[in-house]
Amino acid sequence: MNAGYLIFHPTADQPLPEVSQVLTRLSETGLTGQPLPGMPQHFLTGPHFLQRITFLGCSPSVPLTANTNSDNALCYIRLLGPYPAPRLITGQNSRPPRCHGCRHRFHEWQEQIAEPDREIRCPECGQESSWQDLNWRQMAGAARLFIAISQVFPGEAVPTAGLMQTLQQGGEEWDYFYVQQPLLWPGGQNPGEL
Repeated sequence: MNAGYLIFHPTADQPLPEVSQVLTRLSETGLTGQPLPGMPQHFLTGPHFLQRITFLGCSPSVPLTANTNSDNALCYIRLLGPYPAPRLITGQNSRPPRCHGCRHRFHEWQEQIAEPDREIRCPECGQESSWQDLNWRQMAGAARLFIAISQVFPGEAVPTAGLMQTLQQGGEEWDYFYVQQPLLWPGGQNPGEL
């Protein structure tokens, strides 16, 4: 069973980075390793994975190598996208997003984001926002490109400053979030195992 995902993405207002350059930087920094056979855009963890991601707690258990005697799925890294327009990834752990203007919680967010181009008007302050501009509090994220790391329970791991600097070398700002049982919007479809 997959504990969840740590997912990186360029912030919504950034231009789409060159995917090949992002993959090269991740490989050179040691976050990603060899491609997984027969699984496009999936990679094993690299030799410096544990130096790029800090796991919190006293004894995290992250399956970095395949073990036929274990029920634990392998931790891998997957590229999602690039998509022609921004997509939103939410999960079972996602909570109602907040308005950036007044922090109002949008409790009916799933109905409101079903239409991708719909502006969402805050009932408290009147501010209009697109769904990708709401404050998802690191429990969802919107972009045209995502980098997902499997087997990470929400809040269990954080990227190092060095990894974030590596991602930003292309000039884009990057952010991250955590999800369990992901859904890809618009449509709220399960993308399968990320």
